[in-house]
Amino acid sequence: MITQLHYTSSGEGLPFVFQHGLGANKEQAQGLLAGLLEVKLISMDCPGHGLSSLHDAKAPSFKSYSEEVIRMLDELEIDSAVLGGISMGAGISTHLALHYPDRVKGLVLVRPAWLDTPRPENLEILLEVADCLEQEDSLERFKKKPSYREMNEELPLAAASVLGMFSRQQLNDTPGVLRNMVNDAPFDSLLELESIEKPCLLVVNHDDPLHPHAFGYIFQQYIKGSKVKEVTSRYVDDGLHGREVREVVSGFLLDNFTM
Repeated sequence: MITQLHYTSSGEGLPFVFQHGLGANKEQAQGLLAGLLEVKLISMDCPGHGLSSLHDAKAPSFKSYSEEVIRMLDELEIDSAVLGGISMGAGISTHLALHYPDRVKGLVLVRPAWLDTPRPENLEILLEVADCLEQEDSLERFKKKPSYREMNEELPLAAASVLGMFSRQQLNDTPGVLRNMVNDAPFDSLLELESIEKPCLLVVNHDDPLHPHAFGYIFQQYIKGSKVKEVTSRYVDDGLHGREVREVVSGFLLDNFTM
């Protein structure tokens, strides 16, 4: 059975597919980049997120989610687009650039959380969430975890974002979605990134335990001509983070594409 695609778009102009992070939905992606001029911003709920049911769909993975993006592009009759995303969305976009290069005009990778290794240390806390969700008193049980206590003491807004996993739309599917994605990787080797010959923007920040600042610079070492821009962490000032991300993304699109 083919699952229904749930996506939304805003604006008109350059096609720009921008995907949400793990556990979020298309509204997160649209909200971060709302108002870009001369851009048609398109975001999709990956299966197990938002309105896209996980039932009857393939198991969550960077490959399966990338195939859903391609299916959406086909449905919209878009030959190629700028692709990007937040965290997991950045991983999906990277996978697409490697496996469907003809469909990709450029890349906007915001706060990448994966490199070439499954189960990255920075996302271990999400596996603890998955375990707790399958037990009674899941939220209180998780709040007692040393990893949560430490994060909550250092960056309360980061800890609050993790707690959001306990109130997701598709809560029953959350443990499986988290385990499948955390234990996957968008590519097998960093050397694969050398084959990407598209304009690429990497947006990173400090003060973010889930999205290491160094990951953007690692990508930059392998993707020729890619640029890294540093912004304020959303866990320090969410409003400023959004304004700075929109500014650097807008500049990147203006510099690299006819609009």
